[in-house]
Amino acid sequence: MIPSAEANGFRHLLQRQPPLGTPPRVLAVQLRRCPHQSSPPSLAVHTKAKPKPPSPKMRSETKRFYETTTARAATATAPSQPDSSHGLPQLLDAVKSQDSMQILANLKKLARQQQPEDLRTLADLPNATFSELLQCLDPVKIGPKADVTYGLQIQSGLQQFSPLVSLVNKFGIRKLYHNTLQLMRFVLDLRVQSGRDLSLSDYIVLLRCAGAASDIETAKWIWKVAMKPDEKTAHFREALPYGEFMKARFLTEKLYMQNNLATYRVRPRDLSGHRKRFVDKRRLRGLERLRLSIFANSRTHYGRSQNQPMHDMHRVISLWAPARRAMGNMRKSRVARDEAIFCTYMVASARAGSFRALIRMLSRIWGIVTTDLKDHRAAEILGGRDPLRLNPSMRPTLRFMNAVVQSFGSTGHVILARKLMLFISERFDIPIPAETWSSLLEWTYITASRPVSTEWKLVGDPNRIIDAEEVLYVWDMMTAEPYGVTPNFKDLDIRVKSLIQGDKLNEAWDEMRKGCAHYYKICEEVETALFERLYPSPPPEAITRHLRAKARQHTTWYAIERWCHMWLKVGSKRLRYLDVFSSRVVTDFVAEFKPFMPDPITYQTKGGTVRIVDHSAAKRHRWQKQTVKSAPTLARARDLAKPRMQKVQGENGETIEVPVVTKSGEQVYHGKSVALYRWTRRNVRKRLDASFGQREKRLFSRPGPDDQESTEEDVDEVEDDGFEPVSMEEARQSQSNGRLDKSLVMKSLFW
Repeated sequence: MIPSAEANGFRHLLQRQPPLGTPPRVLAVQLRRCPHQSSPPSLAVHTKAKPKPPSPKMRSETKRFYETTTARAATATAPSQPDSSHGLPQLLDAVKSQDSMQILANLKKLARQQQPEDLRTLADLPNATFSELLQCLDPVKIGPKADVTYGLQIQSGLQQFSPLVSLVNKFGIRKLYHNTLQLMRFVLDLRVQSGRDLSLSDYIVLLRCAGAASDIETAKWIWKVAMKPDEKTAHFREALPYGEFMKARFLTEKLYMQNNLATYRVRPRDLSGHRKRFVDKRRLRGLERLRLSIFANSRTHYGRSQNQPMHDMHRVISLWAPARRAMGNMRKSRVARDEAIFCTYMVASARAGSFRALIRMLSRIWGIVTTDLKDHRAAEILGGRDPLRLNPSMRPTLRFMNAVVQSFGSTGHVILARKLMLFISERFDIPIPAETWSSLLEWTYITASRPVSTEWKLVGDPNRIIDAEEVLYVWDMMTAEPYGVTPNFKDLDIRVKSLIQGDKLNEAWDEMRKGCAHYYKICEEVETALFERLYPSPPPEAITRHLRAKARQHTTWYAIERWCHMWLKVGSKRLRYLDVFSSRVVTDFVAEFKPFMPDPITYQTKGGTVRIVDHSAAKRHRWQKQTVKSAPTLARARDLAKPRMQKVQGENGETIEVPVVTKSGEQVYHGKSVALYRWTRRNVRKRLDASFGQREKRLFSRPGPDDQESTEEDVDEVEDDGFEPVSMEEARQSQSNGRLDKSLVMKSLFW
């Protein structure tokens, strides 16, 4: 007789038997899930089938990127040791609760572990659930929540002092958005292998992720390869996908530009070659010498293209053909174009310096005419069609005003940008917000600063040659009535620098006091957020709030430090021959701004150079002598192996080749592109902390004998994106054990 236990087991198996007529695919899935069967073969997700290659009409860079993207995604998500806690249930729970931070953390865990069952389930998710998952990873949503540097500009010089730069890669791109894009590509490959199709909203999120990561090659791959089979459908003929592609392709949003407008301004050097031609070649040689001088003194890859490190990002996106081609495809496909599309196209055209295209667009669509294009200071803005007679989809809004400021500001026509902004506000009854004024002020400061002003002086364009007085004029206009804008700290930063450049040191001194008061207010916010984080069972938002306050503290301190450096430099140059400067003025200045002084404090008097080392100041860096390698760049040089020859008719009627020589008799050679590097042996600053939030993470546990503080040399190995701070369980356990290090608390408060 069969024992009862075995009988119950047989009944359990009989209940699991599928009914007749079950499809073979369902049977195979149920057999794999049966625990009494042998373990299924491992699913090698990282070895994917080779996809169909792109069209031969695509550019070579896009082809190389498409061929290597699968290997790069596999390397970025290499399998690690399996964990006992799978992240798929937590991932689905996070999707239900719309928790973007938990979704990204659990998706990162799945990509690292690569459990076959979890990956199959993730690939076979219903379309609605998968679309909801992608919507939660939209950079527009996760940016304000997960990015502690959201809205801040991380300058390259900050890496000498602050570990905040550990949140970006060597190109200045946020690691959070870069890692999110890699995870999206990983999930996309899973869906494609399982035979699932993506909806239009899914592709929109993918394009936004590519734009937030400043990866234009991925944006082109999504548009030309991934979305190619679905471009004939009705949904893909709308203006929304074209607009998102142009935003990601030309990086028209501040989020896509990493809040660094100066990197994406138009350079006169980009208007040469196959783009435009200079009549006077001496101007081109002067611009080339200036570019190589900047390259020789740089030590970072900030502003370089991720896919073409030899080229600057502004050089890659400064071609005029892609923007016109995208607009031509919209006309060919009969896509209904609205104001948003034309605003995006204006900024994309400005990337190539197409000033005439901007003027024609304003005149043809909105009837706005500029009287004098040769002298912008004497020009007037006229026209403007009646909004009631315009198509409702083409009526000017705040988006149109911002696009005008961004496009004309990036091309250097800031005088015309200010006049157009005021005219649009009055003609179409659109109030000017503080963000638009701040954008105009920043573009004006960029155009008035060096080396931008030097470049336009070499070109000889008087409309784009301005000084610091123009910046102060915009400041006075935006803060006065009837606008009455309350400036933020970034606006104050621009004003202080403009005052120092204009030799108004006393006014700059008064404004610097306001900046210091703002810094101490941020320090109070850091103190409040840190103590809130140290409470038992702190809320999840407390950690992000504390890190965001720390990021603002670091960037504000660095801005004030640059003020002090500029003030001492300009003051030493202008006032060093005055006895009152060395005896009273500079001493009072150093005493008042002592916490923000550069190390060492350096200024000049009529007796020589003075260097003061403050041993009591907080140590944020150390000096180290090393060989610094600059970022590579390309330059044109003579190819001595290819002399230039010219065909002429000989005496016997035969065609012969003779060398081409100059008037002085020198041989002329063909040109070639060469890669330039520069190694310099010098003293550099090395910051003490490599990872941002490293001190706060050590607050909750006593370092062991094997624990060592990481330095800047380890920053390339740190994959910290400011997203995974110490866990709540670890915090509560350390607090219950009473292992809180008070010295680290003080260091965390006073950076």
